[in-house]
Amino acid sequence: MIDKSRSRPIKFVIAVILFAYLSYFISDGAIGIDLLDAGVTSIVTIQTNGFFTGLFTVISWLASPGRDIMWMIILAFLLYGFKYKIQAFWSLVLLAGGNILGFIFKHLVARSRPIGHSASDTGYSYPSGHVLGTFLIVAVIVIFIVPELENYRLADAIQAVSVIWLILVMISRVYLSAHYPTDTVGAVLLGWWWLEVMEWLYVLYARKLLQWRLFYRSYL
Repeated sequence: MIDKSRSRPIKFVIAVILFAYLSYFISDGAIGIDLLDAGVTSIVTIQTNGFFTGLFTVISWLASPGRDIMWMIILAFLLYGFKYKIQAFWSLVLLAGGNILGFIFKHLVARSRPIGHSASDTGYSYPSGHVLGTFLIVAVIVIFIVPELENYRLADAIQAVSVIWLILVMISRVYLSAHYPTDTVGAVLLGWWWLEVMEWLYVLYARKLLQWRLFYRSYL
C-alpha cells in the first residue's frame, strides 16, 4: 500500500529543513515570527462569539492527544480486523513515535504558551500536540483507508473531510489561545517528515514482517 518513491528523500529533506528553520527562529525569538503569529491570530480571532468558542472547544476536545490515541487504536483495530495487520501495527508506531518526537521538541524549543490560554493547556507550546496527532491520523486514513474504498465519491469525500478536520483543529488551537499559528505549522512539518521516515521503514520491512505469526496473512 506504500510503494517505493524517488521523491520521498526529497520530501523528507524539504520537511526537515523547513521544520529546522522554523524551530530555530522560534527558539531564537525572531521578530518576524512574532509578527507573523500576531497577524494570523488577529485574522483567526477577528470574529469571536459564543458559537465559535463552543464549536472550537468541542473540536479541540475531540482532537486532544489522549483522544488521538483512542482514535488511532480504533483505526488500528479496524485495519487489523480486515487483515491489514502490518498497517495496523505501523499506524500505532507512527503515532507513538510522533508523540515522542513532539515531546522532545517541545522541551528543546521550550516556547511558552500564548497569554490567555486555558489552564487545562499545560506544558510548552511548540509544536502543537493536538495538530501533530490529528495530522498522523489523517495520514493513516488517506494512505490506507481512502484507496481501498470502491466508491470513488465516498473516498474523495472522506479525504476532503479529513483534510478539513485537520485545518479546523489548527484553527481551533489558535482561536482558543492555546497555540501560536506557527505551533500548528510546526506540528504539520514534524508530522510530515516523520511520516516520510515511517513510509520508508514500511517499504523496507513490511514483507519481512509477514514472517511473524502476528502478521500472518496480512495484506501488503
